[in-house]
Amino acid sequence: MRASMAKIMAGEGTCKDVLKCLFSLGDFEMTVYKGLCKFGPARADQLSPFLKRDKSTVYRALQKLVTSGLVVKQTETLKRGGHFHVYSAVPAEKINERVKTCIDEWFNHVQEALQKFDIP
Repeated sequence: MRASMAKIMAGEGTCKDVLKCLFSLGDFEMTVYKGLCKFGPARADQLSPFLKRDKSTVYRALQKLVTSGLVVKQTETLKRGGHFHVYSAVPAEKINERVKTCIDEWFNHVQEALQKFDIP
């Protein structure tokens, strides 16, 4: 995340750097997101071979992406009982809106903090 922030501050940041910085994501979470965009809606066990990683590692990354709002989790029920989760990447347009909102909120918080700025 530090490298992403440095690139952004130097005017060399990419969309990937912004997402990593705003949502505290690592390279693997970004790889999972991109993989899900290419693969389409999928379960963790379906993505695992595609990403060449263990299912539990993919699952943890998906959970972080769901928490950050970049991926949506849908629960499917099996006819014979039980359930499974299908993950879908949020479309880029929606993420763009979310990022703009996050940046606007951050900017407002920084302005408020600077108004209270006091050096003893």
